Amino acid sequence: MFSFLDGINSWLSYINIEPKTKSRLYVILGFLGELYLIYISYRFLTNGVIVRGSLFLLVTIVLAYFLYLNAIYYFLNRNSKIDLTPKLYQLLHINPKSATDTPPTQYRNIPANGLFDDRETMPATLVSNPAQQAFINQLAIALENEQLLQKNYGGTTDRELTRQLKHGTTKTVSAIGKGVLIPYFSLENQPDSYQVRAGINAAQADVIGKIETVGLQSVTQLDRQRGKLYLAGAYLTGGKYKMLGRNGLMENNDDYHVELQVAYQQPSSSPMK
Repeated sequence: MFSFLDGINSWLSYINIEPKTKSRLYVILGFLGELYLIYISYRFLTNGVIVRGSLFLLVTIVLAYFLYLNAIYYFLNRNSKIDLTPKLYQLLHINPKSATDTPPTQYRNIPANGLFDDRETMPATLVSNPAQQAFINQLAIALENEQLLQKNYGGTTDRELTRQLKHGTTKTVSAIGKGVLIPYFSLENQPDSYQVRAGINAAQADVIGKIETVGLQSVTQLDRQRGKLYLAGAYLTGGKYKMLGRNGLMENNDDYHVELQVAYQQPSSSPMK
């Protein structure tokens, strides 16, 4: 019976259902589990296994109480008058999370270079030599010292990270999230290349590499006479990450990288919003 319920629970995790509806389904599954526990408790008691039957009966009563609270909350949209959880929170010094609270969003801030129309921007790949890569790694340390970078996986627990990796599309989760906006960055138009300079500020900035591709084409294919390239954003990614191993989560370290967003403006168009 429990294997059957666990199978249904796993099946529900693959379906994108509105949270309240999914909670109602879990309450129904809990009710089925309660019926099974009542049956087991009855069989133990009638067969003379008093101690074990009494323990099962006690667990059944406790779970039935919490099942009742969830049924009242998710089906009637109110709290029960005999809800003791606030007192438990107070006794255990727990600050309950409000239902309206949302998890911290790992968004990318607005770059200092201004706003660009997303329809006019595209990713660009950056190529760095060993010295420039070392500077990028040092830049990550500087951002962390300035509290602009946090390597805490967004406060997500290992249990939630495991669930994301099992049911998500990515094989790794970065400790710094989707990316950290670099405070200062600029594009230097050289005769044979586009170099990117970045840092904590303009005084401490250095060249971190050169652009190799823009979108799906090589940067050498861009017509410099008919258009101009703008650097719309520079985001620090990589570093410490977690992935699934044979015995659970594994944590590894990688070099930091810089993801670029660029805008290519032709005389008849404008990349600005």
